Amino acid sequence: MSFLVAIDIGAGQSTKVAVCVTPHEIIRESEFPVDRYGGGWESYCKGLIATVECLIAEAGLSRGDMEAIGIATAGILSRDGSFLLVHNIPFLQGHNLCSCLGDHYGVPVGIDNDANAGGLAEWSVLQVELLYWVFGGGWGGAWISREGEVQYPATDWSGDDAELHPTAEPGYSIGLEKIMLRQVFLEVGASFERFEFHLREEYGQDLSHLAGPGGDPDSLRAEMILSGPGRLRLFRAVVGDDDFYTRFLDFDEVAGLENPGEAGRYISKLSSMRVEAAVNTDRLYGKILAHATRSMIKRASADGLAPGVPVCLGGKPSYALPYFGPSTQRFLGKFGLMNYLRPSVIDERGLNANVVGAGVLARKAAEAGSAAPSKGRPEAEFLHKSW
Repeated sequence: MSFLVAIDIGAGQSTKVAVCVTPHEIIRESEFPVDRYGGGWESYCKGLIATVECLIAEAGLSRGDMEAIGIATAGILSRDGSFLLVHNIPFLQGHNLCSCLGDHYGVPVGIDNDANAGGLAEWSVLQVELLYWVFGGGWGGAWISREGEVQYPATDWSGDDAELHPTAEPGYSIGLEKIMLRQVFLEVGASFERFEFHLREEYGQDLSHLAGPGGDPDSLRAEMILSGPGRLRLFRAVVGDDDFYTRFLDFDEVAGLENPGEAGRYISKLSSMRVEAAVNTDRLYGKILAHATRSMIKRASADGLAPGVPVCLGGKPSYALPYFGPSTQRFLGKFGLMNYLRPSVIDERGLNANVVGAGVLARKAAEAGSAAPSKGRPEAEFLHKSW
């Protein structure tokens, strides 16, 4: 039986590996944990290949029936598929995993940023032009055409903020004007100055986080607010010195609000109980997201984005959509935008969007009928450039 291999290189605890018949029909999955990476390129490749081999054997498959490999990865890639910028796994920098796996297995390999892969996963179900957003430690995104092509990817980024398209790296490239933020904070009785004070406490002497794209002192990068940690920052600014909300949480939950990785679920719990501080936090988050969306849509529309395309949300913070979504939709309507936010169709099916997206990349590589890519070969460039 022919099969695909899907690989998701996360920024967190592991690299996920799956063998599948189609991107949505996973036969078997496994993980290559970060504590086995070995801290270097060669040890990582050996460990990843061993994980793939073990998974193929456990699934009762033959290596010779492998059609293609797809890779979804955190970070930014070069046009030839090599790693250009990977903060959490620095030893990958400058290396080409497509070439490594393509040379080893003799099959075509497709690779892309994980947000682009997640967008392709959504497209593989909906088959329409869409925007895909993933909220986590930041705010990533992708614009996928009706034909299933990633538009304006952040490939070969030089480090100049002006080069980034707002659909590709919205959290980093979209600036929120501080004069607007002060006004919307005041509307819910919160202080933007308090928010900035907490940012200074969080980042110490690094004042770059208080400026927007290109170092603009009059704006703030959107991901400082529109992200998992950003929602917690908003909550702290809204709450101020009032601890009334603690009456609705147990001791461990109150302690969990100090952890950006856990806090979201407790803010959502408070919102579901209509605790004012949490409700105002999500109203504020939703309104600021609408302002950022308007900025993105204005630029993307000029570049050919169709009116009213759906926006699919992935990532754990997107589970709070029932709480901040109504505010976003209301203000999008006021701005004359008909785009609607919806939960990830992949999440709704209980699947991992990055793994499914890697499967889509593998399927596209197989259908292209390319020879196994290797360093310097034009096939490898074509695979990444197209997908």
